[in-house]
Amino acid sequence: MRWLCLLILLFGFITIGHAATFAERVAISKQIESQKDAKDYLYGSFFPAIGSSMNEAMKMCLNRSGASTEKFTLVANISLSGKLIDIDFEPKENNTAACFAKEAGSWSAPPPPWLDGYDALPISMSMNIVP
Repeated sequence: MRWLCLLILLFGFITIGHAATFAERVAISKQIESQKDAKDYLYGSFFPAIGSSMNEAMKMCLNRSGASTEKFTLVANISLSGKLIDIDFEPKENNTAACFAKEAGSWSAPPPPWLDGYDALPISMSMNIVP
């Protein structure tokens, strides 16, 4: 019985850490981002470290011919080495979002705090482009 409980607990952590749908990933990231340790890391270390790279990527992506100015959401995990991994975005037809997501894979930040049950810190970014 103890092994069954351990397997159920382990499966729950795997399922939460690797949510199947985009909407689940956004919901999980919002829940985690509301925690003090995660919030302190994101606004004290992560965004300051990648801010100029984010700005340059957005400028470059928007300066392309036919660039979309439609709002988009990006989800990713910040690995324990500080790299963005498992990057995805919606809506899929947004070419600016595709460009931005591709650039995000090259950004680097300080390592995130350890969160029980996660091998990386899930994040989401809603991007509203105002010309």
